[in-house]
Amino acid sequence: MSKATVSLVLNDKEGVGQEKRKEIRKLIEETGYEIRSRKSQGLMRNNNIRFIKYREQGYMVNQNGDFISRIIDGIEHTARKNHFALAMTNMSNKNIEEMIPTINEENDAGIIFLATEFDVENASFLDKFKAPLVVLDNEMKFQNRNVVVMDNEYAVYLAVKHLYDMGHRRIGHVTTEGNVNNLRVRTMLFRQMLQRFGLTFHEKYDYLLSADINAYCPSLLSQLDKDDLPTAIMADNDIMAINSLLAFEKLGKRVPADVSVIGIDDITISTITRPELTTIRLEKRRMGKLAVLRIMQMIKDREDPPMKIFTGAELIERKSVARCLEII
Repeated sequence: MSKATVSLVLNDKEGVGQEKRKEIRKLIEETGYEIRSRKSQGLMRNNNIRFIKYREQGYMVNQNGDFISRIIDGIEHTARKNHFALAMTNMSNKNIEEMIPTINEENDAGIIFLATEFDVENASFLDKFKAPLVVLDNEMKFQNRNVVVMDNEYAVYLAVKHLYDMGHRRIGHVTTEGNVNNLRVRTMLFRQMLQRFGLTFHEKYDYLLSADINAYCPSLLSQLDKDDLPTAIMADNDIMAINSLLAFEKLGKRVPADVSVIGIDDITISTITRPELTTIRLEKRRMGKLAVLRIMQMIKDREDPPMKIFTGAELIERKSVARCLEII
């Protein structure tokens, strides 16, 4: 039996059938297990801030460790500075419902929920957590919740503007079919920014990669037309941009002489690619810090209305974007 099921019975809560409940209670009696509620033991809320790393398919969360590790650095440093301990829990769409009661039993001071792959349609699950909760890395559109997320609109604006300022007018786009909120938003914003700069969106230069990061390069290669390429490409994140560099190399095209590439994130490896990747730096460590500070405010005032905090972005110019000399 799962710990969550036993916990429901021990705490006399709904969610377990009568037969199963009787079976568990019988085992409790037979083993002489002593039940003491937290209330009877006088246990107060502990000093943990719990970081929950949630995953659906897992591609983005499990294989983009650099991005997540910087967020955790910000959480850990700020939590320790303010005398909180940091607990970490992995969770998926397969076990979220049964794990919530178990986590509630831990009586955490607050929860930071990494929602990179979280589907907003399942937002009602978040209401079941008892501790103050901040959603990280997902805007939770049309939801009135405490959120810390990067400003995707400004990040995409900076990327497209840089390519435009470098003379590019035929700009392609690389994204993935994976169900990741930030990437869906960036895809939508890319088209909006083309329109803002008076540029045309070309369907043939819109490349959709496999959901599996390991298949990014071959997936892109199968779509590229060696004789008909855009002058530049914006990838929705650095992992896709780096795989684009590899795909163009395999295609016999030079970056940035034949085609320029820009990413979004500024992960560590982007400084050692060949050529070094021009990208948009996101404030990942600051996101973690702000999430902890927001938790602290919520602990202080449980009636404080929800707040959405957007962090900024910065253009990092390296070697993968060159001035376009093509005459339009």
